[in-house]
Amino acid sequence: MFTLIIEDKYGAIVDEYSFEDGEFVIGRSQSCDIVLAADNVSRRHARLFTVEGRCYIEDLNAANGIWLNGKRIYNVTELPRSAQVRIGDFYLHIEGAAFARPMGSSTYAHLVPVHGGAEAFELNRATTLIGRGKDCTLVINDPSVSRIHTKITQDDDGRVVVEDLRSSNGTYVNERRIDVQDLRHGDRVRFGTVGFVFQVEGETEAPVPEPWQEPAPSPHAASASGFRPAAPISSYGDAFPDYYEQQQPPERSSMLPQVAAVAVIVLAITGLVVIVGFAYDRWISPAISASEAQRDEGEGAADMKAKAAALEAKRAKRLKEYDELLEKGREAMNGRQWDKAERAYKEARRLDPTESKPTKALNRITAEKKAGARFVKAEAAFAAKTYGEAIRQHQLIPKESVYRADADAALKAIAGVLELDGDTACKAGDTKLCKERYSLALSTRFASQALEDKYADLLKKAAAPPPKKKRRRGRRGRRRGR
Repeated sequence: MFTLIIEDKYGAIVDEYSFEDGEFVIGRSQSCDIVLAADNVSRRHARLFTVEGRCYIEDLNAANGIWLNGKRIYNVTELPRSAQVRIGDFYLHIEGAAFARPMGSSTYAHLVPVHGGAEAFELNRATTLIGRGKDCTLVINDPSVSRIHTKITQDDDGRVVVEDLRSSNGTYVNERRIDVQDLRHGDRVRFGTVGFVFQVEGETEAPVPEPWQEPAPSPHAASASGFRPAAPISSYGDAFPDYYEQQQPPERSSMLPQVAAVAVIVLAITGLVVIVGFAYDRWISPAISASEAQRDEGEGAADMKAKAAALEAKRAKRLKEYDELLEKGREAMNGRQWDKAERAYKEARRLDPTESKPTKALNRITAEKKAGARFVKAEAAFAAKTYGEAIRQHQLIPKESVYRADADAALKAIAGVLELDGDTACKAGDTKLCKERYSLALSTRFASQALEDKYADLLKKAAAPPPKKKRRRGRRGRRRGR
């Protein structure tokens, strides 16, 4: 159950509505479901509707727009809990709206920026659009990112899939350009030149890598080759000098040649270690990485093709079902089967809430239902001979309605009936009733020229002064006159 409270710019409550399902047109026109009488509100400003227990609002190309929680929106937007919507000078408070639909399974993930400086983005929707455009869920203001760059979706079985939407600079997962790819915890995702790490809630935390830079040479390359640097003489402590003194010949000779030899050996070993490490980093390590990548690609190529084919088949099936529902709705509307058409278009909108065709059709169905109800009221009023109400209900039917032609035919018939009643009243001398019937007939806009002439003559007679009566003289007056 949703509750809509409307306040004016002074904070006074103007109206309050409670609803569970349906759709409502908001605007300045008296034909709208919710009327906001203000100059800065368009005639048909916004549309409020529900789908599967969630509440949405749509801007109907209003001049002053719609503001949700202080931010202007431009397309169909789902309302969060305790939403505040501003339309013109009015504030609409919607209570009871659910949060945006969570992801389909227990998987709850984040996109963590690689270089920091920004908060992690929560992937808590079934579909997340990423790009530079304002209508995307995750907006990235970077020239390397397309307006609508990538889409991340979660299937009902919990798989998170990233799909490139024909972007200029591509989408990369672990430095491989992809079209469609499943995401796993720790995967590196890049949109153009902007990188993120995909992390799943509850998985073991991993340090954020720097995937777009060449790895620095390992400071432990020498130890990886199996060589160890020679320990300096000072590491032997006091025991070595005692032993050395015991072994010295009686006449001590210079130690310079021995020291030089040790230094040459150390330098040779160090140079060999550096050469081996450089060769490993330059040729051996890339070759191993390329081999492993080819092996992984070979193993996963068939699986990726199968997943892509399944996703394409699912998309084609949904598109076919969507087109069939649109055709079914059109046929029902042509036959004025409004309830049947409404069910078809609501199901089509559930398949794709962002498409405008079902929404426009549902608006038309709502208007036609109202027009049909007015036509029925007019016919009932005519049967009860309350001609004024019948004329009013017929004239309220919009010009673009399919009931407009029927209403015009009925008004023409009412004008004929009222003209006959007026003629009868005039012959009977009931000028008041005659004038009333002629006036009602003329208000239908289908009265004949003859009726207009008769009504004009009737008004002239009513406006003319009554004839003066001649005074008769008595005998006495006549005699005096003589």
